[in-house]
Amino acid sequence: MRHASVFLLAAVIHAVAVSGSMGADRMPVDGIVAVVNDTPITLYEVKQRLAILKQSHPNEKLLDNRALDELIDDDIVYGELKNIGVTIGAKEIDSAVEQMAESNGISLTADLKNKGISFDAYRNEIKSELARSKLVGYKFRTEITVTEDDIQRYYIEHRKEFSQVKQADVRHILIEVPSDSSVRQKEGLRERAGMVMAKLAGGEGFSEVAERYSDDRLTRKIGGELGYVEQGTLYPVIDKAIFAALPGQVLGPLRTPAGYEIIKINGFRSSELLPLKDVKDKIRDFLYRDKLEAALKSWLLTKRQKAIITIYNGLL
Repeated sequence: MRHASVFLLAAVIHAVAVSGSMGADRMPVDGIVAVVNDTPITLYEVKQRLAILKQSHPNEKLLDNRALDELIDDDIVYGELKNIGVTIGAKEIDSAVEQMAESNGISLTADLKNKGISFDAYRNEIKSELARSKLVGYKFRTEITVTEDDIQRYYIEHRKEFSQVKQADVRHILIEVPSDSSVRQKEGLRERAGMVMAKLAGGEGFSEVAERYSDDRLTRKIGGELGYVEQGTLYPVIDKAIFAALPGQVLGPLRTPAGYEIIKINGFRSSELLPLKDVKDKIRDFLYRDKLEAALKSWLLTKRQKAIITIYNGLL
């Protein structure tokens, strides 16, 4: 069976209202905060899902309710997959976890520890995304269509999304500051960045200085050339400085999570309205995923109305 990748529904929001047959007056047992069709959900599971949600929604209120909401949805989805004979194996989850770590370029164990998320909770989150992806593949994929009229309408109504994107042609020098650097090492790297700026101010060519001092192995051999970068795609401190600068200006050192950045502005340009043919696939993909999300939400709401769900509000 061909199904969507784990990332297809990473942005799907499952926060539909809790419904079905519920009881809020029963006493919780052993940290159980809810039961969905005889499947318990524990307070520990809610807290771990809450820790994950806080990473992307730090200012949102009532996240504990949303965490429980998502876990209820999980159990409904798992039950449906079991009914149609679809399984999610440990190797499949491990492979998806490895793919996520590689694509983000992070040390997963250290990253999760810093965020207060257990590895098991992270694997459960990945399992949840895989489950929704598989459910969509079985139930909705053949039912969802995006017409040429849909694409044309979206293109016309969202013209600003496809026009007037400001871009800057830049070179850069990176003085990397490893996260485990000592205070003394950080001070030395800050002084190194200052020394590089002094050489540029003294008239040395940017390309030559980049080749000698930049820690960006991918660009230092070509004089730090990054080419055109779009506004809004860089670290905020760099983005703000670049698009407030003038052609020919050298900026820095600018402190970022990676280290100290020194930027030279070669020039700017603004793109015109992109032709429909160049953005059609992007629009089609967006509309397709939007319709899949709506179909999944509707299905979950129907299933909740038929499910036996007991929630012990006292623990949340």
